Amino acid sequence: MIGTTQAAKLLKICTQRVRRLLKEGRIKGARKDGRFWQIPLFHGKPKVTKGLRGPKPNWRKRTSTN
Repeated sequence: MIGTTQAAKLLKICTQRVRRLLKEGRIKGARKDGRFWQIPLFHGKPKVTKGLRGPKPNWRKRTSTN
């Protein structure tokens, strides 16, 4: 188990980004213990799940004229 600073160094991202991923629930197995996050390691790194890319645009849809 590691904290946010160590996770940021392993993932090569800033600590604020790690905290945002934790808030979104995208780091597998992470839990908050009091004021601190406990992040498990899988093969030496935290496991981050893929996020959604947002809503799809609907301005390009074509309607049938028939």
